[in-house]
Order: sequence, then C-alpha cells, then structure tokens
Amino acid sequence: MNGFENRLIQARKDNHFTQEELALRLGVTPQAISKWERGMGYPDIELAVSLSHLLNCSLDYMFQGEERMDFSEKSEGKPSGEVLENILAEPLLLEIGTGLVAAAYEESTGRFAALSDIRKRLAGSLGLLLPKIRIRDREEMDKFSYRILAYDEILYESTFTREEEVSFTQIYTDLEKVSISQYGKIINKQLTKSLTDNLAEKHPEIIKGVVPEKISLIQFQKLLIQIYEKKGNLHNLIKIVELLDEKIDGTKEINKLADDIIRELPV
Repeated sequence: MNGFENRLIQARKDNHFTQEELALRLGVTPQAISKWERGMGYPDIELAVSLSHLLNCSLDYMFQGEERMDFSEKSEGKPSGEVLENILAEPLLLEIGTGLVAAAYEESTGRFAALSDIRKRLAGSLGLLLPKIRIRDREEMDKFSYRILAYDEILYESTFTREEEVSFTQIYTDLEKVSISQYGKIINKQLTKSLTDNLAEKHPEIIKGVVPEKISLIQFQKLLIQIYEKKGNLHNLIKIVELLDEKIDGTKEINKLADDIIRELPV
C-alpha cells in the first residue's frame, strides 16, 4: 500500500460515510470505492476533485500525504463547501431526496446500466453526446423528490407522492426527455472537443484546418447548439463540418452560419 488507500479509508470514516454512501454521492459503484481502498486503482482527475470535496481534504493530502486541509465551513481561510460546490458544478446532475437513496443503491448494483443505454440511444438517434451523469442525495429536499440540473440550473424537478410509486424507470424517462429538450444547456467545451477529437481520429481530412483554425472550439460549440435547437439533431457531423468549411469565409455570424448549414443538410 502506498498510503492513498489508508488515507481514503480514514477520511471516509472521519466523514461517517459507508462505502455505499460515498459511492452514491460520487456517482460510482461501491465496488469502485472498495477497489481504491484495496490499492487496486485510483479515481480519475474529475472524481478525485469531487472526492476531496466530499471528504473535506486536499488532493495533496489524499495522494501525497501532505498536511490535511479541512474544507468544511469551520475551517478559517479555506474554501467553504458552498464555494467548492459552485466551482465543481456538474454538467449533468441528478439530485434525489433521502427516500430515493435505497432505490439508487439498488440501481448502482447494476452499474446504472440504464444510464449507459440512454447515452447510447441519444448518440445513435440524435447524434447527442452526454457527459457523465452524477447522482447525489440532498437531505434538504423532499424525501421522494428528484431534480435534474445542468451547471446548477434546475432543468426539471418532480416528486413521487407515495413511496410505492418510487421508480428509477420514471426518473430515467424524465432524464432522457430533459437531455433532448435542454441539450443546449448541457453541451460544454469538453463534449465539443470529444466530438471533434473523434472526428479527427476517424476522418482527419474533414476536420483539419477547420476547427480550431477557422472557428474556435467555443464558437463551434455555439454553432452546434444553434443547429440542434433549429433542426432537432446533430446526426451528420461530417456534413456539418464540410458545410462549415465551405461557408465560414462568407460569414462568422453563428446564427447565419447555422441557417446556411441547415438549409443544405438532409431532412
């Protein structure tokens, strides 16, 4: 053991989390937590930041054993939990009341397979790439309520009236609908880069010299949002980039570019 495992175990216990509770808050499986605590792997960078936030300690402490820093509200001169939460706002987040935790844990035993199905379905049917979907419980929420957020903006919220009605199938249905209707608020620079990287790997001649040479990644992101909101899908990314390369010399105004491209895309 190199120390990370021991510090993770100690910090988890100090914060009164079971492996299952910590896994739920991070949006991973309890098996992943167990694996880290047995020295069989590490969280990725994004998860490591969230982990240090949840356990009220610094990344340096977790991975290098440097003096432990307390990020709690009581820690004078350190970032408060509220500040860190704003910094770490998730592109797509499902928050649930405490009455849904048991159902969420049951879903986690199947590695939230339905979330993967949603991601694959939207990619195949509409050309949409979704970010990782985090799940966390909120004690201040109604115990049977849930809400879907993008960068701390609530996109949808609902409540089961009785415990017998609790169903993650309904939550997944709402999540898929919201992802489709509010995709412009979900797509971010990282997702846009993933799209262009994938295109560069499979069709380098299409993307070369266009993004970011003729249009920045941020502007390309805005263009994709415009096309999606007007057309309803991002199916033919290759054709979109080809038309962009052809038309961008005439104008760099995003709305006009989107309209010009849409006119020549297949219906």
